[in-house]
Amino acid sequence: MPRTARMIVPDEQAVYHVMSRTALDGFPIGDVEKDFLLSVLKRFSKLYLSEILGFCLCPVK
Repeated sequence: MPRTARMIVPDEQAVYHVMSRTALDGFPIGDVEKDFLLSVLKRFSKLYLSEILGFCLCPVK
């Protein structure tokens, strides 16, 4: 079943929930990679004039 298309309302703010998972066992990134990911998130949120309300990096048990 395909996903439902996003409803776009011109000149209105929107909030999107974005989630990514990995099929790898354990937690594949370390502290250096976490810091790099945080810097990428900050850079792209400024570039695309978006606001990140929250994010989480945690291992799945």
